[in-house]
Amino acid sequence: MSGTQLSMLIPKSALDAHAELLAALGTETNPAQWMVFMGAVTRRLPDVLSSGRPTKEAIQRSAIGQLGFTSWQAMVEAPVDASGLGWNFSGWKAWRRAWTVVQAYPWLRDQPFTSSEVNAIALECKAQNAPFPQSLDDLNAMREARADAKAKAKAESHQGLTERAERAEKGLADAVASVSALSAQVKHLEAQLATAIGQVAEQAEAIGTLRAEKAQVIQDRDMWKRRAQAAQPKPAEPKPAEPAKPSAPRAGIWERIKAFFGVK
Repeated sequence: MSGTQLSMLIPKSALDAHAELLAALGTETNPAQWMVFMGAVTRRLPDVLSSGRPTKEAIQRSAIGQLGFTSWQAMVEAPVDASGLGWNFSGWKAWRRAWTVVQAYPWLRDQPFTSSEVNAIALECKAQNAPFPQSLDDLNAMREARADAKAKAKAESHQGLTERAERAEKGLADAVASVSALSAQVKHLEAQLATAIGQVAEQAEAIGTLRAEKAQVIQDRDMWKRRAQAAQPKPAEPKPAEPAKPSAPRAGIWERIKAFFGVK
């Protein structure tokens, strides 16, 4: 069966939906063209935008099933000549997230915002726990406040870096001064050490001289001692002792009495 014959079996409403969706994809010249496409999806395929996946029956009843597809993703990714949109599903997911924001804040429909810009605004508000802008003026005010905050943060960061640099320079100057002081102390200690080494050398030389003089004095003393001993006369040899004479016998007591009275 030819493509023409197959298209004759597809309801005109499904063919018109495909043509409208394909045309609504448009080109990149219009930043807000994605809103045109999402508006067409809202009119033609409302079940696709409902929470959760569309049921099998809903797909079959919609232009998706009538064009021969079993899912919206299959139709999005199928080639154009096969009744698809020749697109990518990740792009659809990003557009759907942004479209949810646009539906909540309709004033965005009149702005030339891309889906990425809308999603970025929503993420920024969520990150800052701030309410979503209710108008373009609110958005501009929010952006100005953000720019001011960034400028202030940048200035504070610059000031902080400057202060850190100044502290680092001061610390470096202090370190250089400390090194200079230590260098001076080392030189002074080196000078003292050199002086002490010189004094030790002088003392060692003096001690050596004193030792040599002492040795010479001892040598001279011994020499003169030997000479003095050699000059002294030798002592005469002692005469042999004469034998002791026998002592007279001691008188008896009677003889001593007679001698006392003169009695013979």
